[in-house]
Amino acid sequence: MDLFNFIKNTIQNNFKNELQNSINNSIENAVYSNIDVIRNYKNIYIISVGKASLSMYNTLIHTFEKYKLSFNKTLVIYDINLKDQIKDLEILKNNKKVELIESTHPLVSENSFKAAKKIIDLVLEFDNENSLFLFLISGGSSSMVEDSIIPPITLAEIYKILLQVDLNIYKLNTYRTFLSNIKGGKLLQYFNKSKIISFIISDVPFNSVDTIGSGLTTFYKKLSYQEMNQLISELSQYLKILIDSKMLLNIINKNKEIEKIMENKLDYLKGNLHNFVLLDNFESIYLLYNQMKNLKEYYKLNVKNKGFEIEIVSTHINLDIINLTKFFKSFIFTKLNEYLRGNMKDKIKVYLFGGETYLKVLKDGYGGRLQHLVLYLVKELYHLLINQFNINELKNKVDILFFSLATDGKDGNTDKAGVILPIFEFFNKDISKIEKYLDNFNSGIFFDNPKNNKYLINLPYGLINLNEIYGIIFDFKDDLN
Repeated sequence: MDLFNFIKNTIQNNFKNELQNSINNSIENAVYSNIDVIRNYKNIYIISVGKASLSMYNTLIHTFEKYKLSFNKTLVIYDINLKDQIKDLEILKNNKKVELIESTHPLVSENSFKAAKKIIDLVLEFDNENSLFLFLISGGSSSMVEDSIIPPITLAEIYKILLQVDLNIYKLNTYRTFLSNIKGGKLLQYFNKSKIISFIISDVPFNSVDTIGSGLTTFYKKLSYQEMNQLISELSQYLKILIDSKMLLNIINKNKEIEKIMENKLDYLKGNLHNFVLLDNFESIYLLYNQMKNLKEYYKLNVKNKGFEIEIVSTHINLDIINLTKFFKSFIFTKLNEYLRGNMKDKIKVYLFGGETYLKVLKDGYGGRLQHLVLYLVKELYHLLINQFNINELKNKVDILFFSLATDGKDGNTDKAGVILPIFEFFNKDISKIEKYLDNFNSGIFFDNPKNNKYLINLPYGLINLNEIYGIIFDFKDDLN
């Protein structure tokens, strides 16, 4: 098997199974580690929300059965695009204790508000010293549950604008939290007596609990006067068409109202709120690292007696696409020069990176930021290398593969997880045509073309939701002459 197919098969066929195993193991370990606390409560209420809500809940219930634990009521809030998966989850069928709630991603909707109301009503009805509320939180929760003084239709338009601006996940969730009545720990205003435990899968660099899912169960943080003014100023620029001064004043007053409520809950929450991050992007990259390392013989990878080395470079990149492309372009250029100086003879070298990129979207196209990233990198590398090397000679000395992968299985508004690309193969294509796809944000149309769809990577949506993974693979040849 050649290198391209080895990488693609490892991701699509083996990596996904390891991701499922990692969910199973992490949730079982979390339950076992907290089993004395869980058994101490007469009433247990489970709330599972996010892109991985179905898979997390399914694993949790099998673990509960294993340790003979029971629960009173469950709310599973899931992306409506995962509706077809429910029939495969036997544990959800005919269970009167489980309520399935359809919601939406990446934009909020009426369903998001209904889901939040279900959670709030459950808390208000059953909050007492004998109750444990167990949250399962994964990325995507930001849009799937919402309560705000802003109407759902208007808030959906606000989300759309904010998602199209080149904001990193921290800034984006700061805005979301300010506009929300439940994000950033504000949901906890409805608790007074219960124990609260959250098992969390992180989809953000550095695993900030107040950023994952916009921090439904994080400790509430009061905004300073300066922070509040800065937020208002920035949001006014982005959203002046949708939010007038009266609405902004109402949002400010609502935040102050919640702030007063939360001030009186600090001691209670210090003793009763526990957030556990079970998985993050390091886990996914390490799993892929092991799969590549261990499956060479299984897939009969044709390495021609070369060395095969894998290195994890970084797990928490957080750059916009332009700067991330500059980083990868510089990295590739540096490694090529090291090779040409004779420092990297006769080996295959794999470099793995993780994190999250973001993109300012100027047009409504079809594609995702990872497919956009690959095309943009091809374009930028072409203009760099064509001026530095004889490309035909370079092709005889080294092959370069690049892949970008969404662990949640869904890149933008496509149903693909990402792309793996032989870089030099695309140097033969008309770069001006690639630029047109980039200008129109139609990377998905480019790769859906029958000539290019072999480069697409498939993973099941909703299995897990960690960060993105990027890979640069060099196949250095024997002869430099």
